[in-house]
Amino acid sequence: MRATGRLALAALPLVLATGCAWSLVSDGRIREEPFAEIVSRTAAVRGDPRPAEVDARVIDASEVPAVMRASIESELTPAELARYQERLVAIGIWPPERDLLDETLRVAEEEVAGFYLSESRVLYVVEGLDMPVSARFLSVLLRRDLLREAVLSHEIVHLLQHRAAPELFDVGTWTDQDDAGEAMQAALEGDATYYGLLAIVAGDANALPEPAEMQRGFDSAVRSESALAEAPALVRLTLAFPYARGYPLSLVEGRALLDAPPASTEQVLHGDRRRADFQVADLARLEAALPAGCESLGQNTLGELAIWVLLSDLGSEARALAASDGWDGDRYLAARCGERRAFLWWTAWDSEADAVEFAAAYAGVARALATRAGLAARPSVTREGARVLVASEPLGGLLPRLDREARWARIRTLDELRAHFHLDPAP
Repeated sequence: MRATGRLALAALPLVLATGCAWSLVSDGRIREEPFAEIVSRTAAVRGDPRPAEVDARVIDASEVPAVMRASIESELTPAELARYQERLVAIGIWPPERDLLDETLRVAEEEVAGFYLSESRVLYVVEGLDMPVSARFLSVLLRRDLLREAVLSHEIVHLLQHRAAPELFDVGTWTDQDDAGEAMQAALEGDATYYGLLAIVAGDANALPEPAEMQRGFDSAVRSESALAEAPALVRLTLAFPYARGYPLSLVEGRALLDAPPASTEQVLHGDRRRADFQVADLARLEAALPAGCESLGQNTLGELAIWVLLSDLGSEARALAASDGWDGDRYLAARCGERRAFLWWTAWDSEADAVEFAAAYAGVARALATRAGLAARPSVTREGARVLVASEPLGGLLPRLDREARWARIRTLDELRAHFHLDPAP
């Protein structure tokens, strides 16, 4: 996985071989000679120059939370983390009684087999995870530490990505652009999954798994893990997304995927909408006009994936899938007004029929959402053609100002998103 300040967890669900004569790890260190070969092979299949040095370390699973916490807190202050979580609670997608960072790290300790830290350019292999008998048998049969090879190749690809295009890793720090962040994560993890596996099979693309097979494998792994079973939906339902959905993109696009990465989860989820444009709105002027007694918690975008998570978590998963399809843009503004949270949320849809379907599904979960989020009352749902406006009091009074106060655009690319919201790329 690529570990950054983003809190949407994504972990490579691979476990590691242990105790073999051909193990890549000896005495708590990665063996230099076979590791150098893996680095060369991975760079070659991706067409990158071989890096002169790669800082790769072995840590125990029990150390993962502390290392990841330090990485996240180096990018986001406690106040920023708290404000980000409060936005998610206000819109109803995160339960207020659970701490977002703690939950992310709890799952990471059990699920993460390897990760790359962009700020230090260090990649880690995690020891102390259980390995199924079938995987141990395959390693013995082939006399290769295959699962560690997979983890190392995957994380080496992240290092190569970072060296070639550091600005792509900056997207992970945008705490007010969750949809774009999830889309970028899918591009990075899809690229790392594809080229990492290609390195293991010596560049033979015909030996790679089909996307449907990969999806089934991730779905099975996610359902069987106890740590995930207890995790909130935002973690549980999005864990496999960047790998399972990014991998087929990389299979089709190769290196071009990171040259023009997706800007929305809709572009990731639907092959026929890979270059689809969508609406964006900057609500800064409305944020400056909050009612007296209200303090802004900031803006964010849910996107198709997170809308599906929200509706699945509080309602029917089958209905959520249909109701989130047809997304054409959204943006919400959250606030704390006295002892209560509040929000207003603009959503756009491809057709009036899509808007009707979303409005009906949302109305079905509105009462449960109001209770979870600590709202003053159930939010109102208003459909205007192919858009749906949702608001909780006292922010409903701002809705008549939305059309003239928001900054609107129709975009298709990540660069256009950066420009509209004045998001500077990483230096």
